[in-house]
Amino acid sequence: MADYIEHNENTKRPASGILDKILIAGAFAVALGGWWYQSSQVTQVRQELAQTQQQMDQFKAQLATSISVAKSEVSETVAKMNEQVDQVRKEAIAGSRTAQVTAKRQAGEVLHTLTAKNKELTQQIDQMKTETAQKSVQVDEALNGIKGDVGNVKTEVSTTRTELSATVADLKRAFGDMGVMSGLIATNSSELAELKKLGERNYFEFTLPKSGGAQRVGDIQLTLKKADVKRNRFTLDVMADDRHVEKKDRTINEPVQFYTSGARTPYEVVVNEIRKDQVIGYLSVPKSKVIAKR
Repeated sequence: MADYIEHNENTKRPASGILDKILIAGAFAVALGGWWYQSSQVTQVRQELAQTQQQMDQFKAQLATSISVAKSEVSETVAKMNEQVDQVRKEAIAGSRTAQVTAKRQAGEVLHTLTAKNKELTQQIDQMKTETAQKSVQVDEALNGIKGDVGNVKTEVSTTRTELSATVADLKRAFGDMGVMSGLIATNSSELAELKKLGERNYFEFTLPKSGGAQRVGDIQLTLKKADVKRNRFTLDVMADDRHVEKKDRTINEPVQFYTSGARTPYEVVVNEIRKDQVIGYLSVPKSKVIAKR
C-alpha cells in the first residue's frame, strides 16, 4: 500500500514541471509584449515631439520675419510722420509771419479809420456846442416870453375868478319839484356858461319842440307834452332807465328832479324860456355815479 502511494506521487511530478515551464514562458512572452508596446509608444512620442519641434522652429522663423517687417514699417511710418511734422512746423512759422504782416496792415487801417472818425466826431461835437449855445439863447428868450405870458395869464385868471365869483354870487339855489335842494340854478345862457366853468356837474343844453317827439338829451329822453306861454308852464315826459315819468305843469327856472340808477343826487331839468310849442333849457347831471350792485 505504501509502495503504491509513493509510485503515484512520482508519476505526478513530471506533469507539474512542464506546467511551471509553460507559465514561465507565458510570463516572459507577456513581458516581451509589454516591452515591445512601450518601445513602440516611446518611438511614436519621439516622432511627435520631433514634428512639434519642427513646427515650433517654423513658427519662430515666421514670427522673426513678421517682427522684422513690422519694425521696418514702423520705422518708415515714424520717418513720414517726422517729415509731416517738420512740414507743418515750417508752414506754421510761415503762416505766423504772414498773419503778423496782415495784422499789422489791418491795425494800420483801423488806426487810420479811427483817426478819421475821431476828427469827424470832434467837428460834430464843436458844431453841436455852437448849436447848443444858439439854442440856449433862443430858449432863454422863449422863457422870458413865456414868463411874460404866464404873468398875463395869471392876471387874466385872477380877473376871471373875480368875475366868476361875482356871477356865482348872483346865481340862486332852489328846491326842486321833489323837495330836494338843487345846486346852483342858471336862468340864462351866460349864467349856464359860468356853471360849466365851475365844473361841479355836467350840463346839456336843449331846444325841445312839441312836434319833434322824444329827443335824447344826455343819457335820457325828453318829450314836450305842453308849453303854456301865458302861464309860463310846461309838461314834460321823462324817460330814464326805461321808465317814463310825467312832470306836469312845471314853471320856468324850476328844477325838475328825478333819480336814475347809480346816481347819489338827482338829475335836474331847468327850462329857462317857454315859447309857442317849444321850450329851451338844460339838463344838469351829477358827475359821479355809483355802480348798482346786483
